[in-house]
Amino acid sequence: MSDVITPPLGTHVTVVNSIRVSVAMYLRLLTCLLAVGFAGIASSEPIAFPGAIGFGAGAIGWRGGEVIAVTTLEDKGEGSLRACVELDVPRVCVFQVSGTIELDSELRVGSNVYVAGQTAPGDGIQLKLRDSIRSPLVIKGAHDVVIRFLKVRPGPSIEDSPAVDGITIENAERIYIDHVSVMFATDENINVHVSSSTAADITIANSIFAYGLDKATHPKGAHSKGALICSHEGSDNACGRITLTRNLFAHNRDRNPDLKATDIGPIEVINNVFYNAGSQFGEFYNNLGTTRVNYVGNVVLAGPSTRKDRRFAVEAFLMDPQNLIEIFAKDNIAMDCKTAIPFEVLDPVAKDHQVATPADPIASPVFSVSETMTYVLDRAGDQIPGTREADDLDARVLNHLRNRNCDGRIVDDPLADLGGWPEISAGREPAGSDGSGLADARDGLRPSFDLYDPQDAWAKLPGAETSNLEHYLARLAGDA
Repeated sequence: MSDVITPPLGTHVTVVNSIRVSVAMYLRLLTCLLAVGFAGIASSEPIAFPGAIGFGAGAIGWRGGEVIAVTTLEDKGEGSLRACVELDVPRVCVFQVSGTIELDSELRVGSNVYVAGQTAPGDGIQLKLRDSIRSPLVIKGAHDVVIRFLKVRPGPSIEDSPAVDGITIENAERIYIDHVSVMFATDENINVHVSSSTAADITIANSIFAYGLDKATHPKGAHSKGALICSHEGSDNACGRITLTRNLFAHNRDRNPDLKATDIGPIEVINNVFYNAGSQFGEFYNNLGTTRVNYVGNVVLAGPSTRKDRRFAVEAFLMDPQNLIEIFAKDNIAMDCKTAIPFEVLDPVAKDHQVATPADPIASPVFSVSETMTYVLDRAGDQIPGTREADDLDARVLNHLRNRNCDGRIVDDPLADLGGWPEISAGREPAGSDGSGLADARDGLRPSFDLYDPQDAWAKLPGAETSNLEHYLARLAGDA
């Protein structure tokens, strides 16, 4: 491993551009930090899409499958998102519509699927609850799932329920969650769960997890939560090889993130921004099994809702003396957003279990913490530069940091506190569109390219490394 990296956006970009911090304070903080140098695991294995990183990058079981159009915003029936995600064949779900899908029951996502939210026209696709009392999006007992560019915002259920996450991943492997905006869950905004099984090889990247609802419809009462990684029930569980990278967590009272693991592999928390937790930021436990965490390049900022007596980026809890907990922490910043007064990254227990080297080679590329803020604010959530702007909710959260406001708060009710869900624009067909509802990204493809013809979709042009369909999806997403 080299001790020198090349940041993706240029070395002139610094945290001082994004948060209210004096140059002198910032330089003192940065001088105290060591450079980090992990380029990720070098591998010739195929990856889900150009730029896919981390442990979930191998989610490719959908390749060669059907291309299925989502043509309605109805909860179910022909042409619905449900009809595509709940199939049991390799497939790619593309969108000919945009807007809000209101759900009467959870969407249970089956194996071998790529949900390509970047294909939706206008402002994309938003999921919210109607009569459902469960999570809108559930990936359970599935493998090889890619979900990109969606807004998942359930809101309070019609009756009290302990089961409204934004996204639930349970007993699943080779999962990639990318560029989603998850808000208004009454349990965790995102949960990786294992129940007498295995949850592994998962990447959660480039996303916003914000406004976990506090005093809403969870039976336990106040319950604003960010991410719960490797919650468990039953026996003989295995959970690990999970990457959280380049995400923004904001305005969640705790679990930012809450994690544990087993000896099948570590949890990576790499180049994320954690802002305005109420009571706790990171909570690391060892009660599931041997827990190894790589915590690198993160920016942790206390905000208006953050309790003054809980100022650690990471707290460790030794729940089982028979299990190890090891924390590799490097190149992180923890400070008050407005005053730039720093606080400790690791609490005393976490410091006692700090290790000098990462657990296994780090699976995702790492860049300097000085680049984390700008990178995340420019890319996180359901936004595609030059194509799809962050909607009002995402923009509100991003601007709490981008404009150096250091404001915002934990909320109880989407409508009363934030004005509710935004209207999702249908947009207009771009010039040169074939009328299918899909934006053009046809550079390098034949003008007569038919997305729904398997011979066309999965064919490769001479000299091309990927199929026509994968080229098309990558162009729409702005992939590297």
